[in-house]
Amino acid sequence: MASTVGAGDSLLAGMVHGLIGGHEPQKILRTATAIAAMAVTQIGFGITDAAQLKRLEGGVTVRSLTEQ
Repeated sequence: MASTVGAGDSLLAGMVHGLIGGHEPQKILRTATAIAAMAVTQIGFGITDAAQLKRLEGGVTVRSLTEQ
């Protein structure tokens, strides 16, 4: 972890981007979480490596709160 600064902002920005783009809720959460995860691996901000973002996104599992 390089820095936690901006992780929450990155998560929110990813969610807003997905909502504006009309994406499915699970896709929005998966991508926003991956963006936030990427944010803590670097100093500064922005998506600096699209391939890394895809890898992080692939590692995110979204489940309903009612799933046990």
